[in-house]
Amino acid sequence: MTLVLSEKDVQGLIDMKEVVSAVEEAFRRQGTGQVSNTMRTRSKGKDSLLSVMHSSLAYLGRGGVKTYVSSKAGTKFVFLLFDASTSLPLAVMGADVLGRYRTGAASGVATKHLYRCASGTAAVFGSGKQALTQVLALDSVMSLEAVRIWSPNKSHRDSFVEVLSREGYGAAAFDSPDLAMKGADVASAITSSKEPFIKGDTLGTVTHLNLCGSNQPAHSEADPSAVGSFDTVVVDDLPQAKVEYGDLIQAVDAGTLSWGAAIELASVVAGRRKPRGRTLFKSGGAALEDVAAASVIYDKAMRSGSSYPTVELV
Repeated sequence: MTLVLSEKDVQGLIDMKEVVSAVEEAFRRQGTGQVSNTMRTRSKGKDSLLSVMHSSLAYLGRGGVKTYVSSKAGTKFVFLLFDASTSLPLAVMGADVLGRYRTGAASGVATKHLYRCASGTAAVFGSGKQALTQVLALDSVMSLEAVRIWSPNKSHRDSFVEVLSREGYGAAAFDSPDLAMKGADVASAITSSKEPFIKGDTLGTVTHLNLCGSNQPAHSEADPSAVGSFDTVVVDDLPQAKVEYGDLIQAVDAGTLSWGAAIELASVVAGRRKPRGRTLFKSGGAALEDVAAASVIYDKAMRSGSSYPTVELV
């Protein structure tokens, strides 16, 4: 029987520290050849876009596929988890909450291995649902002394600061990304911006930057001068980066980055590559993160004793 988990079920089961740990292990195992990851593919409909991404995690004996459709009605996500030894589908689950957590977790893993400090102040660009999981992930790998928030809409960023304050974070809103970065050690960008708002001469004290908002080649959050100012540029998936990651594609076109200089997070987590100087992590979302996170959710659901619905698919 296949377990069926709604978005509400996933929200009740998911925990950021557990997801960060699982995603970190997935990247480490990828760095030692125990993970097969396939970049996202897309199919255009008349008024919609279907995206599909999948990965097999040999060390877990599981594989999975996430698919989602974007249209004027919004975006809906579904994930299917398989047992690799029996070929049976273990679970089908809503994957919106899962996606927010695994995206945050990737930033957490990158920050842990690239920033390499126990504490600091974070600037977060964005105030939507994904911004909260960026903060939760950073908090799981370092001691957050303060959180500095910027997003284009003042009421949204003020509301987000209220949310963070209720959660016990020392948060404040700023009127520009430049002001938010002043005094920050780490920054995470998770916006829908099409145009870069992070410039090379405004990074201030930031020594590690996570760029998470764009996986479209024409969109970017950081301009080529900003990308070129970092000593180490790391990506979650290099083949996918060359097709989708506008921040890096535009930097390569401008001559401030070469693809040969970009390295994959798996090689850093596995200890095969050593970051140096100021570091940048560009995240577009890798399927291995989804499989790792979904496995944690599935196992937790099975241990919980709760009567989640099941269905006989095969």
